[in-house]
Amino acid sequence: MKWWKHVAALELRKILAYRSDFWVTFLGQILIQILVARAFWQMIYDSQGVTTMKGYTLEMMNLNYLIIPIGTRILTGENIGFLAREVYDGTFTRYLLYPLSVFQYKTITYLTYSMFYVFQLILIYCLFRTFISSSPFMLADVGNLISGVLFFFVAAAVYGMMAILIEMISLWADNIWSLAVMLRFFVSFFGGGFIPLTFLPAWAQETLLWTPFPYLISLPVRTIMGLSNFAEVSKGVLILFIWILFFWGVVKMMLKKGSIDIRVLEYETLPKTLCLFPAFFVL
Repeated sequence: MKWWKHVAALELRKILAYRSDFWVTFLGQILIQILVARAFWQMIYDSQGVTTMKGYTLEMMNLNYLIIPIGTRILTGENIGFLAREVYDGTFTRYLLYPLSVFQYKTITYLTYSMFYVFQLILIYCLFRTFISSSPFMLADVGNLISGVLFFFVAAAVYGMMAILIEMISLWADNIWSLAVMLRFFVSFFGGGFIPLTFLPAWAQETLLWTPFPYLISLPVRTIMGLSNFAEVSKGVLILFIWILFFWGVVKMMLKKGSIDIRVLEYETLPKTLCLFPAFFVL
Protein backbone atom coordinates (compact mmCIF):
# COMPACT_ATOMS: atom_id res chain seq x y z
CA MET A 1 0.00 0.00 0.00
CA LYS A 2 1.53 3.27 -1.12
CA TRP A 3 -0.01 5.25 1.73
CA TRP A 4 3.07 7.43 2.07
CA LYS A 5 2.50 8.86 -1.43
CA HIS A 6 -0.98 10.04 -0.48
CA VAL A 7 0.27 11.60 2.77
CA ALA A 8 3.15 13.36 0.97
CA ALA A 9 0.83 14.65 -1.78
CA LEU A 10 -1.56 16.04 0.82
CA GLU A 11 1.24 17.89 2.60
CA LEU A 12 2.57 19.31 -0.66
CA ARG A 13 -0.84 20.76 -1.44
CA LYS A 14 -0.80 22.44 1.98
CA ILE A 15 2.68 23.87 1.39
CA LEU A 16 1.81 25.24 -2.05
CA ALA A 17 -1.55 26.69 -0.98
CA TYR A 18 -0.02 30.14 -0.41
CA ARG A 19 2.94 30.15 -2.79
CA SER A 20 3.39 33.92 -3.11
CA ASP A 21 3.43 34.57 0.63
CA PHE A 22 5.81 31.67 1.16
CA TRP A 23 8.36 32.74 -1.46
CA VAL A 24 8.30 36.41 -0.44
CA THR A 25 8.90 35.50 3.20
CA PHE A 26 11.51 32.88 2.35
CA LEU A 27 13.55 35.00 -0.07
CA GLY A 28 13.27 38.02 2.23
CA GLN A 29 14.78 36.09 5.12
CA ILE A 30 17.53 34.62 2.96
CA LEU A 31 18.45 38.02 1.53
CA ILE A 32 18.62 39.69 4.95
CA GLN A 33 20.70 36.89 6.46
CA ILE A 34 23.23 36.81 3.62
CA LEU A 35 23.62 40.61 3.59
CA VAL A 36 24.16 40.76 7.36
CA ALA A 37 26.60 37.83 7.29
CA ARG A 38 28.54 39.30 4.36
CA ALA A 39 28.89 42.70 6.04
CA PHE A 40 29.95 41.10 9.33
CA TRP A 41 32.61 38.82 7.86
CA GLN A 42 33.81 41.47 5.41
CA MET A 43 34.60 43.66 8.40
CA ILE A 44 36.45 40.80 10.14
CA TYR A 45 38.53 39.92 7.08
CA ASP A 46 39.41 43.58 6.45
CA SER A 47 40.33 44.23 10.08
CA GLN A 48 42.63 41.19 10.13
CA GLY A 49 44.10 42.02 6.74
CA VAL A 50 43.70 38.43 5.49
CA THR A 51 41.93 36.72 2.59
CA THR A 52 41.53 33.31 4.24
CA MET A 53 40.53 32.31 7.79
CA LYS A 54 40.43 28.68 8.96
CA GLY A 55 40.32 27.56 5.33
CA TYR A 56 37.45 29.90 4.39
CA THR A 57 37.76 32.69 1.87
CA LEU A 58 35.22 35.50 1.98
CA GLU A 59 33.36 34.00 -0.99
CA MET A 60 33.25 30.61 0.72
CA MET A 61 31.97 32.25 3.89
CA ASN A 62 29.21 33.92 1.87
CA LEU A 63 28.23 30.57 0.37
CA ASN A 64 28.33 29.03 3.83
CA TYR A 65 25.79 31.54 5.16
CA LEU A 66 23.68 31.16 2.05
CA ILE A 67 23.35 27.40 2.55
CA ILE A 68 22.84 27.43 6.32
CA PRO A 69 19.40 29.15 6.46
CA ILE A 70 17.97 26.78 3.84
CA GLY A 71 19.69 23.80 5.44
CA THR A 72 18.19 24.75 8.80
CA ARG A 73 14.74 24.77 7.18
CA ILE A 74 15.43 21.28 5.81
CA LEU A 75 16.15 20.14 9.35
CA THR A 76 13.20 21.81 11.05
CA GLY A 77 10.62 20.51 8.58
CA GLU A 78 7.12 21.44 9.75
CA ASN A 79 8.51 23.83 12.38
CA ILE A 80 7.68 24.01 16.08
CA GLY A 81 4.35 22.67 17.28
CA PHE A 82 3.61 20.29 14.41
CA LEU A 83 2.51 17.61 16.91
CA ALA A 84 1.91 19.53 20.13
CA ARG A 85 -0.86 21.63 18.56
CA GLU A 86 -2.89 18.49 17.89
CA VAL A 87 -2.36 17.30 21.45
CA TYR A 88 -3.56 20.61 22.90
CA ASP A 89 -6.47 20.86 20.42
CA GLY A 90 -7.64 17.38 21.31
CA THR A 91 -7.25 15.99 17.77
CA PHE A 92 -4.28 13.76 18.57
CA THR A 93 -6.56 10.82 19.44
CA ARG A 94 -7.65 10.55 15.79
CA TYR A 95 -4.43 8.70 15.07
CA LEU A 96 -5.74 5.83 17.19
CA LEU A 97 -8.21 5.17 14.35
CA TYR A 98 -5.76 5.61 11.46
CA PRO A 99 -4.50 2.53 9.56
CA LEU A 100 -0.95 3.73 10.26
CA SER A 101 0.79 4.90 13.40
CA VAL A 102 1.19 8.53 14.34
CA PHE A 103 4.94 7.97 14.15
CA GLN A 104 4.74 6.87 10.50
CA TYR A 105 2.33 9.64 9.54
CA LYS A 106 4.30 12.45 11.18
CA THR A 107 7.62 11.19 9.85
CA ILE A 108 6.35 11.30 6.26
CA THR A 109 4.77 14.76 6.65
CA TYR A 110 7.95 16.05 8.29
CA LEU A 111 10.23 14.74 5.54
CA THR A 112 7.86 16.10 2.87
CA TYR A 113 8.55 19.61 4.13
CA SER A 114 12.27 18.81 4.22
CA MET A 115 12.20 17.59 0.61
CA PHE A 116 10.48 20.80 -0.46
CA TYR A 117 13.30 22.86 1.05
CA VAL A 118 15.86 20.55 -0.58
CA PHE A 119 14.68 21.69 -3.99
CA GLN A 120 15.05 25.30 -2.88
CA LEU A 121 18.59 24.62 -1.69
CA ILE A 122 19.50 23.14 -5.09
CA LEU A 123 18.01 26.16 -6.88
CA ILE A 124 19.76 28.76 -4.70
CA TYR A 125 23.10 26.97 -4.88
CA CYS A 126 22.98 26.68 -8.67
CA LEU A 127 22.12 30.37 -9.02
CA PHE A 128 25.01 31.36 -6.73
CA ARG A 129 27.57 29.21 -8.52
CA THR A 130 26.36 30.31 -11.97
CA PHE A 131 25.95 34.07 -11.54
CA ILE A 132 27.84 35.12 -8.37
CA SER A 133 30.74 32.75 -7.75
CA SER A 134 34.09 33.61 -9.34
CA SER A 135 34.94 29.93 -9.91
CA PRO A 136 33.28 27.92 -12.72
CA PHE A 137 30.48 25.45 -11.97
CA MET A 138 32.13 22.07 -12.63
CA LEU A 139 30.96 18.44 -12.58
CA ALA A 140 32.65 17.85 -9.21
CA ASP A 141 30.48 20.59 -7.71
CA VAL A 142 27.38 18.70 -8.86
CA GLY A 143 28.61 15.58 -7.07
CA ASN A 144 29.28 17.58 -3.89
CA LEU A 145 25.82 19.13 -4.10
CA ILE A 146 24.10 15.75 -4.47
CA SER A 147 26.12 14.27 -1.60
CA GLY A 148 25.41 17.25 0.65
CA VAL A 149 21.69 17.24 -0.15
CA LEU A 150 21.41 13.53 0.67
CA PHE A 151 23.38 14.18 3.85
CA PHE A 152 20.97 16.96 4.80
CA PHE A 153 18.03 14.65 4.22
CA VAL A 154 19.47 12.03 6.60
CA ALA A 155 20.19 14.82 9.09
CA ALA A 156 16.55 15.95 8.77
CA ALA A 157 15.44 12.46 9.79
CA VAL A 158 17.58 12.70 12.94
CA TYR A 159 16.36 16.19 13.79
CA GLY A 160 12.80 15.05 13.09
CA MET A 161 13.19 12.27 15.67
CA MET A 162 14.50 14.78 18.19
CA ALA A 163 11.65 17.18 17.40
CA ILE A 164 9.02 14.45 17.74
CA LEU A 165 10.55 13.46 21.07
CA ILE A 166 10.22 17.05 22.29
CA GLU A 167 6.71 17.39 20.86
CA MET A 168 5.58 14.19 22.59
CA ILE A 169 6.27 15.77 25.96
CA SER A 170 3.09 17.79 25.31
CA LEU A 171 1.16 14.64 26.30
CA TRP A 172 2.19 15.37 29.89
CA ALA A 173 3.27 19.05 29.90
CA ASP A 174 1.25 22.19 29.23
CA ASN A 175 3.89 23.94 27.11
CA ILE A 176 6.82 22.57 25.13
CA TRP A 177 7.60 25.71 23.11
CA SER A 178 10.66 26.64 25.16
CA LEU A 179 12.09 23.12 24.83
CA ALA A 180 11.64 23.19 21.04
CA VAL A 181 13.31 26.61 20.83
CA MET A 182 16.15 25.34 23.04
CA LEU A 183 16.65 22.35 20.73
CA ARG A 184 16.83 24.62 17.70
CA PHE A 185 19.35 26.90 19.47
CA PHE A 186 21.57 23.96 20.49
CA VAL A 187 21.55 22.57 16.95
CA SER A 188 22.41 25.97 15.46
CA PHE A 189 25.13 26.80 18.01
CA PHE A 190 26.81 23.40 18.33
CA GLY A 191 26.09 22.40 14.74
CA GLY A 192 27.87 25.33 13.10
CA GLY A 193 24.81 27.37 12.22
CA PHE A 194 26.17 30.54 13.83
CA ILE A 195 29.88 30.22 13.08
CA PRO A 196 31.85 27.42 11.38
CA LEU A 197 32.95 24.80 13.90
CA THR A 198 36.56 25.16 12.75
CA PHE A 199 36.64 28.48 14.63
CA LEU A 200 35.95 26.69 17.93
CA PRO A 201 38.78 25.42 20.18
CA ALA A 202 40.15 21.96 19.35
CA TRP A 203 38.82 20.44 22.59
CA ALA A 204 35.31 21.70 21.79
CA GLN A 205 35.42 20.24 18.27
CA GLU A 206 36.56 16.86 19.62
CA THR A 207 33.83 16.85 22.27
CA LEU A 208 31.10 17.66 19.75
CA LEU A 209 32.08 14.66 17.64
CA TRP A 210 30.37 12.49 20.28
CA THR A 211 27.08 14.31 19.72
CA PRO A 212 24.80 14.46 16.64
CA PHE A 213 25.11 18.26 16.34
CA PRO A 214 28.13 18.68 13.99
CA TYR A 215 26.59 16.18 11.55
CA LEU A 216 23.30 18.08 11.28
CA ILE A 217 24.56 21.37 9.78
CA SER A 218 28.34 21.70 9.64
CA LEU A 219 29.27 18.51 7.80
CA PRO A 220 26.43 18.68 5.21
CA VAL A 221 27.37 22.30 4.44
CA ARG A 222 31.05 21.42 4.17
CA THR A 223 30.13 18.52 1.88
CA ILE A 224 28.25 20.83 -0.49
CA MET A 225 31.17 23.25 -0.48
CA GLY A 226 33.64 20.46 -1.24
CA LEU A 227 35.51 20.81 2.07
CA SER A 228 34.99 17.23 3.28
CA ASN A 229 36.26 13.92 1.93
CA PHE A 230 34.54 10.58 1.39
CA ALA A 231 35.74 9.14 4.71
CA GLU A 232 34.27 12.05 6.69
CA VAL A 233 30.95 11.83 4.87
CA SER A 234 30.69 8.06 5.31
CA LYS A 235 31.51 8.31 9.00
CA GLY A 236 29.01 11.13 9.47
CA VAL A 237 26.19 9.23 7.75
CA LEU A 238 26.92 6.13 9.83
CA ILE A 239 26.83 8.15 13.05
CA LEU A 240 23.54 9.77 12.03
CA PHE A 241 21.97 6.35 11.38
CA ILE A 242 23.06 5.25 14.85
CA TRP A 243 21.39 8.33 16.35
CA ILE A 244 18.28 7.64 14.24
CA LEU A 245 17.99 4.18 15.79
CA PHE A 246 18.50 5.58 19.28
CA PHE A 247 15.90 8.36 18.98
CA TRP A 248 13.52 6.03 17.15
CA GLY A 249 13.56 3.67 20.13
CA VAL A 250 12.96 6.50 22.61
CA VAL A 251 10.12 7.98 20.52
CA LYS A 252 8.43 4.59 20.16
CA MET A 253 8.49 4.12 23.93
CA MET A 254 7.05 7.61 24.46
CA LEU A 255 4.32 7.02 21.88
CA LYS A 256 3.37 3.73 23.53
CA LYS A 257 3.32 5.30 26.97
CA GLY A 258 1.39 8.32 25.70
CA SER A 259 -1.23 6.21 23.94
CA ILE A 260 -1.77 4.11 27.07
CA ASP A 261 -2.10 7.25 29.18
CA ILE A 262 -4.66 8.68 26.73
CA ARG A 263 -6.78 5.55 26.86
CA VAL A 264 -6.57 5.41 30.67
CA LEU A 265 -7.56 9.07 30.87
CA GLU A 266 -10.55 8.46 28.62
CA TYR A 267 -11.78 5.46 30.61
CA GLU A 268 -11.26 7.16 33.96
CA THR A 269 -13.03 10.39 33.05
CA LEU A 270 -15.90 8.86 31.05
CA PRO A 271 -17.91 7.57 34.06
CA LYS A 272 -17.44 10.87 35.87
CA THR A 273 -18.60 12.75 32.80
CA LEU A 274 -21.70 10.56 32.46
CA CYS A 275 -22.57 11.21 36.10
CA LEU A 276 -22.85 14.91 35.33
CA PHE A 277 -25.77 14.47 32.93
CA PRO A 278 -28.43 14.05 35.69
CA ALA A 279 -27.18 17.26 37.23
CA PHE A 280 -27.80 19.13 33.97
CA PHE A 281 -31.36 17.79 33.82
CA VAL A 282 -31.99 18.88 37.41
CA LEU A 283 -30.72 22.37 36.63
